[in-house]
Amino acid sequence: MAATRIYTAFSSSGLGAYAQTFPLHHPDIKVMSNEEILDAIRARCDGVEFVGSTQVESPAYTIANVLAQKPNLDGLLYFGHLPPELIDTGLPTVAVYPLWGQWQELYQPYHGKRILTATLPVIADSSPSVFASRLEGIANKIRLLQMVGRLKDLRILCITDNPILGEYEPTTYETAREGRPEYQSRYLQNLASLGSSIIVRPQAEMVTRLEAAPDAEAAEVARQWVAGAEGIKGTNEAEIRKSARLYLAMKEMMGLYGANAITTEGYDISRLYAGGPIPSQGLPSSQFCTDGVVATSETLVDSLLTQQLGLWMIGSTGFNGDYIVDTDNDKVYIGHCECTFDPLGNGQRVPYVIRNIPSWPVDQQEKGGACVQVRLPTDGTVTLAKISVHDKRLVVFTGKAVDGGQLFPGWDDILCRTKLAIDVDARVVFANLDWWTFGQHRVVFYGDYRQRFKDLATVLGYEAVEDDR
Repeated sequence: MAATRIYTAFSSSGLGAYAQTFPLHHPDIKVMSNEEILDAIRARCDGVEFVGSTQVESPAYTIANVLAQKPNLDGLLYFGHLPPELIDTGLPTVAVYPLWGQWQELYQPYHGKRILTATLPVIADSSPSVFASRLEGIANKIRLLQMVGRLKDLRILCITDNPILGEYEPTTYETAREGRPEYQSRYLQNLASLGSSIIVRPQAEMVTRLEAAPDAEAAEVARQWVAGAEGIKGTNEAEIRKSARLYLAMKEMMGLYGANAITTEGYDISRLYAGGPIPSQGLPSSQFCTDGVVATSETLVDSLLTQQLGLWMIGSTGFNGDYIVDTDNDKVYIGHCECTFDPLGNGQRVPYVIRNIPSWPVDQQEKGGACVQVRLPTDGTVTLAKISVHDKRLVVFTGKAVDGGQLFPGWDDILCRTKLAIDVDARVVFANLDWWTFGQHRVVFYGDYRQRFKDLATVLGYEAVEDDR
């Protein structure tokens, strides 16, 4: 993967003109040079090429260089107030105010622009931890620019017979305003502006490939899933092996079409497939996500993009699922039948049980399909998010994970196999519900990443919506 290229420019150096006598009073206090500042930031930003110079540049010089190099740039790091011509480039930007090096005149929040702001003093704070946190904050913002740059390499394989976006989302109420053809046209335009693309292949091709999958390899995949599970409930090893064959087919198709993320129909669409039921993708999707490859069921491309951005930001794909708000209990619930085995993104797998799909009974018995009930942690802060490419918006809010088993009897057997209950101000969240923009799914990430997602929306050029405020 090519390095992210960020043009870097300094509009001043050292102390400002009205602080020139400071060294006479404090000759022992260090004033950081531009080289030292950039070196400290560069050390925190792997995979980033800082294009430009640490020499002080005139606005005209910087503008000319950025415009000439714009097609090959992923963003801009600028120390000082941005000239209007740089704002108008539309490049995602981190604008840093060099405290004590300039007056703050004309430096601003840049509302409505793809610009994040930060402050870095040229005389380090008395507290080394405070100064280090400033540097890390700038690095985190640069990492968001890096994520936006990585979207240019994202190729999504979408397995559906209803191109381009599949059966589940957009929903009929999402497309009611303009019709599905126009909705998809705008969606693809907005997706292309991010640099990402969708490759659509029919379900029949996937079925052909899973039927041809090597028996021995599928058996080994199934064996590993069973060995890693707490147990099997309501399904059997024959169904698990079918899902293993599907996993191999999905992996083969990703390689064949040069994709680095995948989404399939799944669940009821798979169960009702005209050629006979397609094996459940619950286990394959869970395995892919655990391995750091986003694989979302139900051709949920917005959820896939949210999970991909979360993976780059946090190190985990998070948990995508259907979304319910319970105002009387002050809770929201997320449920689906697949989930990464590493929800915290720290390499530590959580327990899981291999189960059947709850909507797939056979002769009044639980035999249909094979998916997972992941035992998600039930404490700590979580962040819920969802991107809408069509509307260029991103919803985000936070809550606290709690034990759903304390709320309802038979919690594990209600609807989706993997579920999480989250404590929120549900009345406010319900008042801000927007099914027409964000559909019926949300993605949960462990930790408080509200501001990071809001900043991400800014550099994407999207509107951030906070449902709990």
